[in-house]
Amino acid sequence: MYLNKTSIAFLLLSIQFPVFADVALDEKVRENFGIASVAAVSSQQSRQWQASAQVLDASSLVGTLAEMKAAKAAAGASASELKRLEALYQAGNNAALKTVEAARAQTVVDASHVQTLQSQLLSMWGSSISRMPDVERERLSQSVLSGKLVLIRAELLENAPTTLTAQSVRLKFLSDGITVTARLLGAMPQNNGQSLGKAYLLSAPVSEQGELQPGQILSAELQDSARSLTGISVPRAAVLRWQGQQWVYIEHEAGHYQRVAITVSQWLNDAVLVSKGIKAGDKVVTVGAGLILGAELAPPETEKAKEE
Repeated sequence: MYLNKTSIAFLLLSIQFPVFADVALDEKVRENFGIASVAAVSSQQSRQWQASAQVLDASSLVGTLAEMKAAKAAAGASASELKRLEALYQAGNNAALKTVEAARAQTVVDASHVQTLQSQLLSMWGSSISRMPDVERERLSQSVLSGKLVLIRAELLENAPTTLTAQSVRLKFLSDGITVTARLLGAMPQNNGQSLGKAYLLSAPVSEQGELQPGQILSAELQDSARSLTGISVPRAAVLRWQGQQWVYIEHEAGHYQRVAITVSQWLNDAVLVSKGIKAGDKVVTVGAGLILGAELAPPETEKAKEE
């Protein structure tokens, strides 16, 4: 196979610069480019789950809750009426058996209506809504009706445990990156088999920073307070993505930098949790890592260039 001069140069370049090359920069260069390093630290973080979220049209829920309120009132009234008629019948005071039986049948109808609506809430919105106390459901319904609160469905992008205890939920607008804090209400039914992870129902206050409309797509990050990960924490700015791998530069002595492959177990808000590749106390480059990579991959100076 014929190799021209350019091919030979690239071949030599790939041989001369191994993966873990040591890059030396003098003090003047470091100052000019503002290269800075910080010590990596041991850290324990709540497990975070990434999710795709969509703002829901909660009008059907509000309607069902209003119907549930009326149904429970009717069931309570019919139960009280049955109790009154049974007392009259047993005392022999103007209460026919036929009337008592009709009242008993009405209580069954009214109770069945409540159970039907309860089943609808469970199948459509999950146990967090179906088992919610009436006072909380009324408060939720009024907040949605008044436009103070929106409901959001979040589907995890990976499999999660059966139970998830979210300490906090961060929603992010895809258009401008504005974040909103949401509350995890509970698990939602899987309406289809297309999603990878479990679905959860969230509530979020309507923010003045960004308008939340039904159908709007957001990204979500759920922090699981019941589970934690332990590793080495470094700032996000320290991590380089190159050739399908994550790297950091370690300053093993003043002005000398070595590129190290790392395994990231979790991306945090402003840092990453590393499970393999570095240890606590390692000085990782947080400013100028890309410049060091450029210096590492640059062709070596020829003797002629040095003389000039």
